[in-house]
Amino acid sequence: MSHGVVPDRLAEGARAGIGPVARALAAVGVSANAVTIAGGVLSIVGAGFLAAGMPQPAFLVLLIGTLADTLDGQLAKAAGGGTRLGAFLDSTVDRVADGANLGQPLLLWSALVALVASFLVPYVRAKAESLGVSASVGPAPREARIVIFLVGLAAWAVFDVEAIFVAAIFALAVLSTITFVLRVVHVGRQLSIKER
Repeated sequence: MSHGVVPDRLAEGARAGIGPVARALAAVGVSANAVTIAGGVLSIVGAGFLAAGMPQPAFLVLLIGTLADTLDGQLAKAAGGGTRLGAFLDSTVDRVADGANLGQPLLLWSALVALVASFLVPYVRAKAESLGVSASVGPAPREARIVIFLVGLAAWAVFDVEAIFVAAIFALAVLSTITFVLRVVHVGRQLSIKER
């Protein structure tokens, strides 16, 4: 398996080093899904530190979040194999982590969150449907996101009120994120019921 610019020995060595930690966590009942979610939360917290101009805590938190991303797969193996819910959570949280690490001012940060969440909303739906469940919930499907964006852009273009455009992008970020979270919870519940 190729690891890109990371030497294969280094990547495989890191995985082997994490193996005993994963087995110990599995032995005390820590689930791979809990580690996946913790890693995603750490990525968001680290992004918040970046946005606040605090690179030292951002680095520490993002490093721990990255280790959690490696640990969850090893933990699933140590516990006897993963689940469809675990695969869904891992791939979805990875997309959140990928998109969480840029931004400073409100417009840029809001635009980034809106962009990433707008990618995640249909991704969750497509991934859910590939696993045999539905995910058409939430306040910001594509049509709603387009309308909000166009209303904000029109206010800026016609009335020269940039603040309404910034507010529209902020609203897109919030509503898209809510939709993403609602879809993840909805899919998680459906997959949990199917796996019982």
